[in-house]
Amino acid sequence: MKFITEKNEIVDALQMGASIAERRQTIPILANLKIVAMDGKIEITATDLEIQLKTVTVVKEVIEEGETTVSARKMSELCRSLPDKESLEFNLNNGKLTVSSKNFHADFATLSTLDFPELESKEETDSLSIESKTLKRLLNKTAFCMASQDVRYYLNGLLVEYKEGSINTVATDGHRLAFATSQLKETTQTAEVEGKRQIIPRKAVLELAKILREESDNINLSFGNSSLRIEDINLDFSTKLIDGKFPDYEKVLPSGSPDALEISKENLQSALTRASILSNEKYRGVRFELSNNKLKLTANNPEKESAEELLEVNYEGSPMEIGFNIGYLLDVLATIESETVEINFYGEESSCLIREPGNKLEAYVIMPMRL
Repeated sequence: MKFITEKNEIVDALQMGASIAERRQTIPILANLKIVAMDGKIEITATDLEIQLKTVTVVKEVIEEGETTVSARKMSELCRSLPDKESLEFNLNNGKLTVSSKNFHADFATLSTLDFPELESKEETDSLSIESKTLKRLLNKTAFCMASQDVRYYLNGLLVEYKEGSINTVATDGHRLAFATSQLKETTQTAEVEGKRQIIPRKAVLELAKILREESDNINLSFGNSSLRIEDINLDFSTKLIDGKFPDYEKVLPSGSPDALEISKENLQSALTRASILSNEKYRGVRFELSNNKLKLTANNPEKESAEELLEVNYEGSPMEIGFNIGYLLDVLATIESETVEINFYGEESSCLIREPGNKLEAYVIMPMRL
């Protein structure tokens, strides 16, 4: 195997692969990338046995076709550190992969591609087209609410649901919930997938949110009962799914007539950031005291330190006191794009619903805390 490429042509594919490859793995080859040179292109594959990422890159010249596997971390870090537009020659000789440029030379150990495992999806699948930027947005709007190491394993992922011609994404860790939806355009396809629900694992969601392009081009989703495959230009991403029953999120979304508060997002963010400095480090609670067009924020800690701030807001509901986790509120505010934020209260013991004013496509639910 021998090919010539520029750093800029290959570095992104190497970095994407390195984030999938498993470093702390008892099977050494899973820490490697599989590199195949053929037809003027380089195909790079990485897997951790749960997720697989395959990218195709056009390079300057493939002198000799072939394939090998090499350390994902070392190769991506090395290529990233080289100057931009540097011309690189990759040459596989006697089990060593040599990477050389004008002033640089490195020899990498390799492992045979015969031992490299690839995820094979043989099950029957339905498929669907969706804009790349739409799926990226749905994931980014909800992923932060996933649990990370919950014993309820189905919470360590994100629900994707196809319902009434829409695609919905939902994530919850049991204390908060994020919901986002988008109308699907091609109705012939949506009929086939109507009612399907899948739970994508946390790592796959976070990787997809990074690698999907901010473009209007359509990507293809193929899904069976235990796997999901996403195909884009020069990208093929597969993941196993979490087998479990996701909670009925519709029961969690509050209903009824709320008392609505509207406030500048920036003002609330900065006030909460200040309050968090003197809040209890373990529980990170903040108390909301609501009265007519006024919001008083209070935080304190076991060292008897406290912070208090009064904010002007639009609020004409009943006077109320309610506590929340500051971190959960700041996470939601970081996701919201509008200049003002709407918080709907349903009583001192009930969850609140946060959204951008006039936006019905995204909603965030946070449970109250006892303070």
